[in-house]
Amino acid sequence: MMPRRAIAAIALAVLAQFCATALELKEGLVRLVINESTARISIYRLVDIAKGRYESLIFDQDPRTSFATLSIDGRFAKLGDASDYRVSVSRTDTGAQIEFRSSFCAVRQYLDFAKSEGAALADGIKVRFELENVSERDSMLGLRYLIDTNLAEKSGIHFSSSTRSRINEETSILPNAADTWIATPGDKASFMVQFGGPGVDRPDRVILANWKRLSDAPWGFEANIQRNFTLVPYSINDSAMDLFWEPGSVPRGGIRKISFFMGSLNEKGYPAAVAGKTQTEDIFASTVLSAGTPDIQASIATDLVAVRDLISRIDRSISTGAKISDEELAAWKRILDRLEERKKVY
Repeated sequence: MMPRRAIAAIALAVLAQFCATALELKEGLVRLVINESTARISIYRLVDIAKGRYESLIFDQDPRTSFATLSIDGRFAKLGDASDYRVSVSRTDTGAQIEFRSSFCAVRQYLDFAKSEGAALADGIKVRFELENVSERDSMLGLRYLIDTNLAEKSGIHFSSSTRSRINEETSILPNAADTWIATPGDKASFMVQFGGPGVDRPDRVILANWKRLSDAPWGFEANIQRNFTLVPYSINDSAMDLFWEPGSVPRGGIRKISFFMGSLNEKGYPAAVAGKTQTEDIFASTVLSAGTPDIQASIATDLVAVRDLISRIDRSISTGAKISDEELAAWKRILDRLEERKKVY
């Protein structure tokens, strides 16, 4: 569905994906895949629990089309491509961490599973960046994050927001705008980026435009409301969003923090994380403390997700070397006992 990509480029990208290793994580309705060579991410939503079928929320045929760019003292580095930044990928207790490190700056990107308001299962991720100045002097550090959207391109309804039902042209959203999220509607799932509200650091600009125009443009991109999301002859009906946090002074040894949410569309948004709440407590609440539903098939499907989440939780605890408390072990046992009880009525 992406006419902008030459066949040769697609073939090379696919080959690279097969040759590279990837870290894959699942929790709730979310599947997260991180290429360990390029550090590019793909995010998917579970759309058929019974069949285990996922739908990509952003363009995944070539994940390199979505990327972060660091601005440091007037210089720009596309993270994952810049040769002077070493890349490492690892699991964390809440998801995954990607680190890009050079001799003068360390960028850590955390991807934490998150639940939107009222959701019983994880349906998105909180994206957190830490820009650490490891040089010997103060530096100006900023970040832009380009997201290659694709769900809405079949329908032509590219974007909506918390205040606008449809956005058909290049658009710039500034901090004084009332918009707090941008969504792209899809058939099975819809994608949302929340950049306003509690628990996030609002960007200085959010730009909606043609992907190639954004990808090729320098930092100072200006939206043109006379343009739509086509750039003839290179890319047709091809939209993307770009989040800009302008450079700010960071002292030697200091850290600038940036965060936002992305995942399944929920107009109520993603609430700020509850301090101290763990994934085990989420699974505990959805199994031990819940009564299930009258729909047996729905209950089976939900419990299957809970089992998978518990296994992932145990795997992460083992792989990260985290100390497992007696309370945590007791919670795991109660979850398994409760699931065993439920199985008797299925």
